[in-house]
Amino acid sequence: MSSSGSTASPVVCPLAKLGRGVSRYPRPASCTSLIFNSSVDSPLRTNIFKGSSSVNDEDEDDPRHSRLYRNLDEDDDDDDEEEEEDECHRSVRSSRVRRVDLDALDAADAYEYRYPHSGADGGHFFTNEKLQQDTRFFDPSYKCRYSPGRNSPYLDQGYHTLVSASPSGWPTTTTALPSSKHKKTQPKCNYFDGVTDDILVRVFSSLSTNELCTVSRVCRRWYNVAWHPSLWRTITLSGERMCGDVAVRSILRRLCVGGGGGQNQNGGGYCSSIRQLFVCEGAKITDKGLTLLSRRCPQLTHVQLHNCPSLTDSSVCELVSRCPSIQHLDVTGCSLISSLNVIPGAILPHKLLVQYLDLTDCISVQDSSLRIILRNCPQLTYLYLRRCVKITDAGVKCIASFCSSMRELSVSDCHLVTDFALYELAKLGSNLRYLSVAKCGQVSDVGLKVIAKRCYKLRYLNVRGCEAVSDDALVAVAHSCPRLRALDIGKCDVSDAGLKVLAENCPNLKKLSVRNCDLVTDRGIQFVCYYCRGLQQLNIQDCQITLEGYKAVKRFCKRCIIEHTNPGFF
Repeated sequence: MSSSGSTASPVVCPLAKLGRGVSRYPRPASCTSLIFNSSVDSPLRTNIFKGSSSVNDEDEDDPRHSRLYRNLDEDDDDDDEEEEEDECHRSVRSSRVRRVDLDALDAADAYEYRYPHSGADGGHFFTNEKLQQDTRFFDPSYKCRYSPGRNSPYLDQGYHTLVSASPSGWPTTTTALPSSKHKKTQPKCNYFDGVTDDILVRVFSSLSTNELCTVSRVCRRWYNVAWHPSLWRTITLSGERMCGDVAVRSILRRLCVGGGGGQNQNGGGYCSSIRQLFVCEGAKITDKGLTLLSRRCPQLTHVQLHNCPSLTDSSVCELVSRCPSIQHLDVTGCSLISSLNVIPGAILPHKLLVQYLDLTDCISVQDSSLRIILRNCPQLTYLYLRRCVKITDAGVKCIASFCSSMRELSVSDCHLVTDFALYELAKLGSNLRYLSVAKCGQVSDVGLKVIAKRCYKLRYLNVRGCEAVSDDALVAVAHSCPRLRALDIGKCDVSDAGLKVLAENCPNLKKLSVRNCDLVTDRGIQFVCYYCRGLQQLNIQDCQITLEGYKAVKRFCKRCIIEHTNPGFF
């Protein structure tokens, strides 16, 4: 260690214990008393050397410094041992003595333990050259013990030693260190301190509802940013463990502002930032939660409530009454919902702006309730009544009467719908682009011919499972609807002849399904692939298609995805 002011001189401490010294080797009482002269009531007695890189200026050439941390030779002669003891006396007595308070020591000082045991091989040093860089040695909770070897003259009997920086290459050892009252800790660097709140808002805008709630627990600043109203335009409640009522109440408690945000009729605050609500993937919400949401969020425009069996007409009526801006309403799987009004035959105070309505699997919907819905939703454009098994031709007739701008309609699996309903739907004319009458067993060629003639702008037609549909209807559709993009005629009575006419007149066909069409062979598939080069998806499951037809598809429609059940195609 240099004697310059930049490097602190080490504090050299003889081995001391607040009690009695222990050693495997006998020493004269005089030497022991000089080295172990501290008691429980007294501070350590230490040797302090300043302005020198070694223990003494006269010891710079001492051969002991070239052989540090070496075990004593147990075979030394008695004469050598006596000389070592005398040298030990001289070394200790020649030192200047100072009392050191251990509690005043910190990591900034240099410490060194030196046991001046005399011997031909020199003394023993216990140092730590990385102590000043490793602050854990000054942590009271950290303990590192020195375990002496078999030949070491010292046994670890609880000695409290101080260690310090030493020349490079010296061995390192330490035991439990005293805690420092002036512990120096470097301030933690928080990289988000340089990020403004506006940037954090933009980052948080990509998080979901659950993730926003999670990051709000990080710190006070993130809490304030995470609950910024601009981040809560959409609420998504998903997962079977999600209780919708509790989640809605908790979110609205933080977002609703009674003073600056405005007051509703009941005196409670409302949140004008929320626009969309999604309840899906097993999450449940009841009438209580939906009513609270409709009262506090009057600006809702998009509501999706999937599989909420506890919802009834009362909460839905409250929703559409207090949120007049709703345009998208999806209540799929809500089996208790039958209408948008609690009182049968009553008219809502205002016309609804609903353009999209999905009542799939709402088995309580009847013709009368459907009439109320359609009468109050004159702008309805997309209507899905899949598996509403109580709907008949009378209910379908109201669609053309009240919603003349209907573009997409699905009455699939409504087995009470017949050709008469198709006569009424034909009144929609060119506005109708999407029609699904799948598994409506009473629909036949007669009804489809009327639809094809009047609704000539059809893009999608699904007649899957209508076994009364044959090549006659397929030919009529092919001639009248050249803009057809997707067609599902699975399990219909069609053949290769009908497919040939279809392929010649509808070259822009993208999707085709002939699943379970027993009369379709490789010849019909070859016609379709040759004329419809842009085909993207073809379903030929459970058909009499061989490898020849499969190769034709791969030859002419290279990007086509084939759905099949023939193991020979793999």
